[in-house]
Amino acid sequence: MSIAYQDETFEAREVVEEVTKLSAEQLDAFGAEMDAIRQRVIADLGQADRDYIHNVVKAQRAFEVAGRALFYLPPAWPLAVASLSVSKILDNMEIGHNVMHGQYDWMNEPGLSSRQFDWDNVCPGEQWKYSHNYIHHTFTNILGKDRDIGYGILRMDEDQKWHPYYLGNPVYAFLLMVFFEWGVAMHDLEVENIVSGKRSLDDN
Repeated sequence: MSIAYQDETFEAREVVEEVTKLSAEQLDAFGAEMDAIRQRVIADLGQADRDYIHNVVKAQRAFEVAGRALFYLPPAWPLAVASLSVSKILDNMEIGHNVMHGQYDWMNEPGLSSRQFDWDNVCPGEQWKYSHNYIHHTFTNILGKDRDIGYGILRMDEDQKWHPYYLGNPVYAFLLMVFFEWGVAMHDLEVENIVSGKRSLDDN
């Protein structure tokens, strides 16, 4: 269940569930628990993590080289496509996503630094870090703020006002799956606000 949000950009939406408010003491205790988890994770970082990401990078590059080479053998084209697909998935999701989160900054390696890394994607790394690292992870599941809820084209939450347009949800979801890279690139265009007239193309 997402939380409804209201500001000058988004319409007011009814909050279906009452959000429990924590006392200052409860918030401090929760924060201390989170800090303790973080410290345990940091203390556990070491050679195994370094070896893991290095092996993933090697595997990604091997799949890419194999995929491109197999295209010279027409009968092997299905294998070429499969190999390049695995390479792309590893590059975007297991390497790019985690590196740009700063997961490997502790290693102090330029190629795995969140400040220097960029991925092979139509969505620039800096744009993704703002929309994902900041917006999504700061306002997770808050309807009207977290644009990962349906990417502006899907109805993913019962608090979203229903419209006949959403009868096409299965089709939109399939297209978003197939062209996900482009969906990520269009994430910040706020297509739904352009359609509704709340935002113009000149604002992008």
